[in-house]
Amino acid sequence: MTQTFMRSFLRTATGILAAATISTSAMADDPEFLNIGGGPSGGTFNVVATGLGNLMGEAFPNSVVGVQPGGSGPNILRVSSGEADLGITSASNASDAFAGRDPATPDKPIKNLRGLMTFFPSAIQIWVDASSDIKSIKDLVGKQISAGQPGQTSWNAFNNLLKVHGMTIEDLEANGGKLHHLSWKESQNGLRNGQLDAVMWVALYPHSTVLATETARKIRVLDLDDAMVDEYLSKYGSGFEKVTLPVGLYQGQSKPVTSVGTKTFLFASDKMSDDTAYKVTSSIWNNLDRFQKTHALLQYIEAETAGRGMLVPLHPGAAKFYKEKGIPMDKPALK
Repeated sequence: MTQTFMRSFLRTATGILAAATISTSAMADDPEFLNIGGGPSGGTFNVVATGLGNLMGEAFPNSVVGVQPGGSGPNILRVSSGEADLGITSASNASDAFAGRDPATPDKPIKNLRGLMTFFPSAIQIWVDASSDIKSIKDLVGKQISAGQPGQTSWNAFNNLLKVHGMTIEDLEANGGKLHHLSWKESQNGLRNGQLDAVMWVALYPHSTVLATETARKIRVLDLDDAMVDEYLSKYGSGFEKVTLPVGLYQGQSKPVTSVGTKTFLFASDKMSDDTAYKVTSSIWNNLDRFQKTHALLQYIEAETAGRGMLVPLHPGAAKFYKEKGIPMDKPALK
């Protein structure tokens, strides 16, 4: 109902201008609406989605283009249900939703997701003060910690990390420890002001909010044990891979650390027409230099990565564009 109201409102608000500028044939070519699922205000997903919205506004001048707040998991639900047309998510989230492993939809796998373009990498990161005595997962016992909120991607990943270490939340909360149910903003504020000893998130790297936290204190990321990472990947690793976070990623990080990473990508549903998916993909690629100025992490987009790593079927419209350009790609969906 909310979606119907908002779209009716936008149609009313833009109707007079649209009637004056849009021809009947042009209206048939472009979708009436193109809503993009981004992320929390000020976050990387939001910044990227806003830049994408500007680009799509030029590519689809006869469409009402909007950017919605969201997140990796919520965007999957909104695009799959038709509440949004494009979304940004992680390959690990998408793979779990597609296979029915996502706790939000365990009895109803989401099979209508279609990949468009891989944007950049993200990884499990456990941030601590650079001077902290916390060196491993075991050292988190008795500490004040945030790993997001129950049901979120980061929360689930953190619980799986505990399992491969033979630990539980109850173990962490011994001796006065506490795993707090906090939002991203609350978690970063707690880390910045010293109320939290550690924050764990599946996040982009380096993350701009954590870099801002370093105006108050130097931060480093915990180095995950190789054997534990291998076990994590064998049990919970769909959409993940072993990654190395480099020296200097954050001010307090003086050596490379091992973690678990995934890809962040743009997607649509199978309801998006091939022509629209082709136009979205080609508009990004043909304006890549300008789009990459939206956020530094978009520099990761290149021919070898753009069409790969999404772990859901590639949209046929995107596949058509990649084939024309000779860009390597994952297996497209069957028509």
